[in-house]
Amino acid sequence: MSITSALSNATSGLSVASKRADVVSNNIANALTPGFAKRNVHVSENVLAGSGAGVNFDGVTRTVDQALTRDRRLADSAFMRDQTIATTYLSFNNALGEPGDPFSLFSQYQNFESSLRSLSQTPESQPLQAQVLDAAKALTSAFHQLAADVQSTRQNADAKIAEQVDFVNSALKQIEKLNSEITTASAGGRDATALEDQRKVLIDKISEVLPVKEVRRSDGKIGLITTEGAVLIAETARELSFTPTNAITPDLTFGAGDLSGLTVGTTELTPGGSGVFAVNKGVLAGLFNVRDEIAPEFQMQIDGLARDVIERFEGVDPTLMPGDPGLFTDAGAAFNPATEIGLSGRIAVNATVDPDLGGAVWRLRDGIGAVAEGAAGNANIILAMLDSLTALRTPPAGTGLSGTLSAIGAAANVTSAIGRSRITSESQLAATAARSQSLNDAELAATAVDTDVELQQLLLIEQAFSANARVIQAADDMMRTLTEL
Repeated sequence: MSITSALSNATSGLSVASKRADVVSNNIANALTPGFAKRNVHVSENVLAGSGAGVNFDGVTRTVDQALTRDRRLADSAFMRDQTIATTYLSFNNALGEPGDPFSLFSQYQNFESSLRSLSQTPESQPLQAQVLDAAKALTSAFHQLAADVQSTRQNADAKIAEQVDFVNSALKQIEKLNSEITTASAGGRDATALEDQRKVLIDKISEVLPVKEVRRSDGKIGLITTEGAVLIAETARELSFTPTNAITPDLTFGAGDLSGLTVGTTELTPGGSGVFAVNKGVLAGLFNVRDEIAPEFQMQIDGLARDVIERFEGVDPTLMPGDPGLFTDAGAAFNPATEIGLSGRIAVNATVDPDLGGAVWRLRDGIGAVAEGAAGNANIILAMLDSLTALRTPPAGTGLSGTLSAIGAAANVTSAIGRSRITSESQLAATAARSQSLNDAELAATAVDTDVELQQLLLIEQAFSANARVIQAADDMMRTLTEL
């Protein structure tokens, strides 16, 4: 080996050692940076004329595990969907309240039944008559609040869908730009790993909204498709389309075309829709489920309970004509089965018994259609109303209940049904959360920086650097000796 080749070999060794030190120091500095993947230096032996001629620096790559990343993203998508659903059931469960909660729907039923029972024993008592009226109005107010909660939940879900769609469209555009920058950097021999980190973080965030798969290309670019096969990025990003609704009323549904679905181009992606590309995981799947299934189902249940209350007081008051509204009304009118949707937001106490609306509270005792006060001790109508309230009857179909139940029993069973749905959704969430966390931990173990290993590498790099420097020094000494001859 000539002195010149020795110098060349050692110089290449110093250069590679310097690059290794740079990469290792960067790894250590970013050990706790979210989305950072460990960098690896790739080198190869330089061979000239069949002989070793130092070392080549072949570049830097990120540590990746495509299979783990794919599975982890799917798990994250399922977790975000289940979290959205579980949060909604918890909200509805809290809105209904527990049986012991004084402001729960069940308690309002109890208070109304208790006040009727007290008045039946002392029908001449004006304070007790007022107490029945207050309890009846409190019951209708509870229904109104539940109806408002449902509409607020649907409206918020619709607005959040729009927000998430805007985010995904923005992220897809950023990935398209990063694709170009990565290709340009790689073609110019520059390190593109930091750009790849940024791209991975964006894809991770998109996969929480709707599940996606990467399609890697030889030029460093990636394509994105949903797990169902709809293309989001090929050469360029495609835009998701969704039109938010300004005011969602109980009768508006996606199935009837009243509410917007989700599309990319002409491809239908709407979760729960009939399209073959319908998304089934991610935040969007959860939000569409809330807007189009969970909240409308809850709306039907409380509308059914409101119908049950109204119907129980129809036909029990002999002072009323057939078709006249009873103690409870549909916004002042008799109940019409064709307009049951949204009934919980319209149920009201008949104005003829409410002094604040020009009525008289004594009509609770003497009959809604009475024109004058009757015998103070006559409790017949009150007892008839109490009997109807506690009678066992088949609840309306909208409640989802079967068998025969009293009014308070129907309310308790609907509350119990929502509670069971909450528990089921939370159990599902716990399972998907555990899987998501497990795969996140596995991916970190495979791709994150191990500072102990990096520090060991740094010691080896230091030794290699010193050794190559010693070779250069020895070659320099030999050159000096030759020049002094």
